[in-house]
Amino acid sequence: MVQTKSNNDQINQNIRQTNISLVLRRENNSSQTSLDARKVYHENIKLDRDLERASLLPKEISSAKFVFRAKEVRKKDGLDPRVILEMHRRVLGGTVFLNRLTTMIGSSDNAKRLLLDPFLSKSMKIKPDTLTRSLFSIRLKEHNGSTVLEIETRAKTPQAAKLLGELMRRTHLLILEEERPESPVFPIVAEYALNLRKKEIEIEDLRKQIQERQSGKPIATVEEISLRAELDQCEKELAEQIDLLSTIQDFRDKGASIEKLARLPALSEKGDLANYSVTLKQLREARHSGRVNNDAFRQELDRKIDLLNKKMEAELTQVIASLENTFADMKTKRDELRASLVQAAKNNFSESKYEPRFKLLEIREKEAEVLRNRYEVSQAKWEEAKALLIMDDLKALASD
Repeated sequence: MVQTKSNNDQINQNIRQTNISLVLRRENNSSQTSLDARKVYHENIKLDRDLERASLLPKEISSAKFVFRAKEVRKKDGLDPRVILEMHRRVLGGTVFLNRLTTMIGSSDNAKRLLLDPFLSKSMKIKPDTLTRSLFSIRLKEHNGSTVLEIETRAKTPQAAKLLGELMRRTHLLILEEERPESPVFPIVAEYALNLRKKEIEIEDLRKQIQERQSGKPIATVEEISLRAELDQCEKELAEQIDLLSTIQDFRDKGASIEKLARLPALSEKGDLANYSVTLKQLREARHSGRVNNDAFRQELDRKIDLLNKKMEAELTQVIASLENTFADMKTKRDELRASLVQAAKNNFSESKYEPRFKLLEIREKEAEVLRNRYEVSQAKWEEAKALLIMDDLKALASD
């Protein structure tokens, strides 16, 4: 494929623009890699405007308060307690926490009756999350010479206000325990992770373009021969894996039963699915054969069928999870092979430094490195903040 002049002009323009951006980012990198401290962790932290909005609740209402504290760190580079608590305030005021808390309240008839129902009316339609958010406020304050994060809950009765405090503590603990690298809950870490993923996708796209263009050129080294062969095989296996997972998803979308999924040719020979299918068939045939006249025996067969169904479902879930993990590993290997092949082409292509795509790729890789550094710094600080949080026990909750 011959690159047109217009394509080269466009890429060169992108390079000039990203060069300017990269220089500016590099100049600010020393301050920003420390988690944008001036911007995010300023000593005089103000509450977000959305926390100061007018309450939806009547004036006559009960309230309760509890606080979060932060452990003092003696090491020089340790986080300040105010910084730690501000990080947790941002999570408590975020969408992830609000959605989880609203779900937790809605899943309990008692909590919903005590916390939400008293404020709902036919004349005024309020979304559950909007109402939930109006039931609590969060602020940093000084107390006995130290900084605390005070959470005030509001409800119709003192008991309900205390219940909301308990649910908030439980929700915060759950999202901290269940947090995964692929779905961070601290907003800044989540933003860096998202931007880094976007940049990596852009880099992979550029590498793919370069690799496809280079595939039509003579192979320069034995290394390239080996890498191309391995990449071709990897992409072939990836395509097969994509077809398999797509077939499974299609059957799921059509409401296929566990047994029907387990009988798919690609799945039936994995794990113990084949044995489960055969045993289930035998049990059902025995159950409906007409030879079973004893009620107790029929109930026992029903119990075994139900138990085997549950085992098959668990086995199927594990098999599919294994296939998905294999797909992710193969994709990572494909990307690594492509990166190695592009690097080999760059090393062996004397004019690579003049090739726009190589230049743009180099810029994007530097940008990704800056983002990766910021993500890792912010993630490390957030992990430290999680470890240093102290929640007062529930006896600290006091009704006004």
